[in-house]
Amino acid sequence: MAAPSTVAYVMQEKFQNGVPLYRQEAYWKGQGVELRRNTMANWVIRSARWFKPLYDLLRRELLRQDIVNVDETRVHVLKEDGRESKQMSQMWVFCSAEKKIALYQYSPSRSGRAAREMLQDFSGYTQTDGYSGYHCLDSVTHVGCWAHARRKWVDCFVDGKPVQGSRSEAAFGLIEEMFALEQAWKDESPQARFDLRQQKLRPLLEQYWALLDSFEAVEGTALSKAKNYSLNQKDALNAVLLDGRLELTNNLAERTVKPFVMARKNFLFCDTAKGADASALCFSVMETAKRNGLNPFGYLLFLLQELPKLGENPTDEQLIPLLPWDDNLPAYCRLKVS
Repeated sequence: MAAPSTVAYVMQEKFQNGVPLYRQEAYWKGQGVELRRNTMANWVIRSARWFKPLYDLLRRELLRQDIVNVDETRVHVLKEDGRESKQMSQMWVFCSAEKKIALYQYSPSRSGRAAREMLQDFSGYTQTDGYSGYHCLDSVTHVGCWAHARRKWVDCFVDGKPVQGSRSEAAFGLIEEMFALEQAWKDESPQARFDLRQQKLRPLLEQYWALLDSFEAVEGTALSKAKNYSLNQKDALNAVLLDGRLELTNNLAERTVKPFVMARKNFLFCDTAKGADASALCFSVMETAKRNGLNPFGYLLFLLQELPKLGENPTDEQLIPLLPWDDNLPAYCRLKVS
């Protein structure tokens, strides 16, 4: 048996502070408490299941948004049915700038199946990198990431600098001009950004595509890879012109996946698929809490106290007061402002 505050502490230490369970076990032992890592793992897995109804409500809220950003990263699961322990699985992240939601989903595969399952019935803009697994999302408008396109040209640099007068320097320079314009417009309204993009960004895009069409590159070279990366998703990269709310980059999703990547450097792997699913639920709760200005520990504690009272199948009406943007959350859920 464990108090909600103890479980919330273990979750925060592992998923926010990157303290793996074996190190927590050593800490408690140093305090004279025998608390085995297997016990803490069971606490996390069994307690995280209470988050699932709230997760499902957040997912439905996410699907009501017009723009969803998506990214994925590797996760090592040791005991996955039908697979060798050395095979890598994936942790996917789905987030929204309009409604501050960050949802993680574990999948044993990097195929687009996870994205399709999460985003079924979604028909807005989906911003991603150039990974082909996202092409299975037929009902969405794909939006590309110019930061990824820019990185491909950086790969053409020599000693960290562009080759003067080269095509890669010219392509990189045009993308830099695009980013400079976007920075100047960052405080403009979506409609104003839309209008400015038609006037000033569209001509730059036309120059960029004309430049890429003007030369051939030897297959397999960095120049060829950079050129093909852009050309293969020309429509997705041009999609930024469609709506002033869209960003040039998928940085929102990349920032959202980073906390998992940082924590993974410490805990290294998940022992089982159940553990990976529990990790996804915990990260979803904590990162959504952080994006809404909440104290992750306080919000975890609140949910672990309140969700079990609602039973296995709470209604949306019961869950709505527990959402991270509800004005009536207790004060201990909120960050203290000095």
